[in-house]
Amino acid sequence: MFPRKPIQDISVIDVTGDIDFREMMRIKNTIGSLIEKERIKVVINLKSVDHINYLSIGVLIERLKLLRNLNGDLKLAGMSPFLRDIFKVVGMDRIFEEYTSLEDAIESFDDDWEGDGTSH
Repeated sequence: MFPRKPIQDISVIDVTGDIDFREMMRIKNTIGSLIEKERIKVVINLKSVDHINYLSIGVLIERLKLLRNLNGDLKLAGMSPFLRDIFKVVGMDRIFEEYTSLEDAIESFDDDWEGDGTSH
């Protein structure tokens, strides 16, 4: 997991490999550190992720709700079809905004999202 330099006021977290519960806790803590710095617009770049443990997705939901309560958001970018299917199976595709590219996810912070569960 690699947090990048912020792009404007948006923080990007690059994740690679498999996301198990331990890695998800690292992501949670990284987002917590960003919140402490009042950085409430976050994109998780999943382009290089091979697998995600579906049980750990709940950790992301907690962070998503916290960020939205602070008028921020958590968006996902670069999901493979395999990862997208995991999110669909557990019903999380309707909760998270998911974008094909990192650039689209970053640009989306300028738009109002309606939460229709579509991929962009």
